[in-house]
Amino acid sequence: VSYTEFLSQDHKELLFIAHCQEGEKLNLKRCIAADKDITILIGPEGDFSHKEIKEASENNFLPITLGEARLRTETAAIVACTAVALINSGS
Repeated sequence: VSYTEFLSQDHKELLFIAHCQEGEKLNLKRCIAADKDITILIGPEGDFSHKEIKEASENNFLPITLGEARLRTETAAIVACTAVALINSGS
């Protein structure tokens, strides 16, 4: 599906977009909750465009950071999944 189609789907509970652009962002580790459905958009190489970030925001996705380091797309996805798994395991 296209990015726009994905955003318009019925996502439940916690919606986040991880991007590298400046601005206020929540820390993912402090936003996730156990046993909640979570959707995290991880940007393509080169990051999301301003338009894509705006579209996500208009569809209730909150901007998050995965930490201070800039991560490759593949690594960012693993970091996000690991954070969610740790919260859900109670560790």
